[in-house]
Amino acid sequence: MHAAALADAKQRPQPVECGLNSDAYRTAAVVRDFASRSALTPAEVAALGEVWPLVRGDVLDVGVGGGRTTGYLLGVARSYRALDISDAMIAACRNRFPDVDTHIGDARTLEGHENGSYDLVLFSFNGIDYVEFHERASVLAAFMRVLRPGGALVYSSHNLRVLGGRLPPLSRAHVLRTANPLRLAVRVGRAIASSARRARNRRRLAHRQVMGESFAVVNDEAYEHSLLTVYVDPDHERASLNAAGFTDVTAIDLVGRRNPAAFDDPWIYYVARKPAAGAFVPA
Repeated sequence: MHAAALADAKQRPQPVECGLNSDAYRTAAVVRDFASRSALTPAEVAALGEVWPLVRGDVLDVGVGGGRTTGYLLGVARSYRALDISDAMIAACRNRFPDVDTHIGDARTLEGHENGSYDLVLFSFNGIDYVEFHERASVLAAFMRVLRPGGALVYSSHNLRVLGGRLPPLSRAHVLRTANPLRLAVRVGRAIASSARRARNRRRLAHRQVMGESFAVVNDEAYEHSLLTVYVDPDHERASLNAAGFTDVTAIDLVGRRNPAAFDDPWIYYVARKPAAGAFVPA
C-alpha cells in the first residue's frame, strides 16, 4: 500500500461490530439525525448536576454519536475523550469538533482505556440499550474499571414498564395535511414509502423480539423500526448497578425528578458512584 494511503487508513475510523444493531448506526439518515442534535435534555442537566464536581474532572463520553453532548462537556471538563462504536458517527463528530479526542471504541470492553483514569463516564441517549442484554454486565464492569474511586457513571435506559407487558405494534407513517395539492401528493408518497420500509424492517426483526419480566428486546418505532432496543425494569437496573459494585444509585425521570414514586417515562437516567477508596460496600 502507498505510504499516503496507509497513513489515511490509520486515521480513518474503523468499524466495530455489535450483535444487536450492527449496521443501523452507520446509515446516512440515522447519522444525519444524530449530527443535527445539540441540546441536553432536562434529565441530563439534572443528572450531571448530581455529580457536577466530577463533570469538571476527566470525562469519558461513551456513545458520543454526532457530538450532541461534546459542546457542553468540552468547555467544562479538565480533559474530555469521546468514543462511539460507529465509524460513521465518529466521522460526524470529528466534522463538528475536529480537535477533540474522539475514536472508535466498544463500551463492552473500553479497550485502550486505563484502569481508574476517569472521574465521570457518560453514556447518554440510551446507548446501553443497543448492546445485547446479556452483555450489559460487561458494559457496567468496563465502566467500573475505568472510573476512579469516588467517580460516577451517568446513563439512560428505556423503561420496561411503559410497554405494559406487550410488544408494540407496527407504527404508521403520518401525513401532515396541507392545502397545497402538490405538497400533499409528495407527503403521501413519502408516507407510503416510509410505511413500506417500516413493514420490511418489522418482518426482518420481529423474530428477535423478547418480552420478559425484567427486560424486553423490542423492535419499536425508532428510525422506521430499523432497530432492536432493550427495555429494562428500573428496579432490575438498580440491582444490576449494585451487583456491579456501584453505590448511591439515583434514578431521574425525563423532567429531572429524583427517584420518582412511579416510573412512567419512556426512559430513565441513572446516576451511580464507584465507592471511594476504603469505603465499605455491602455484599
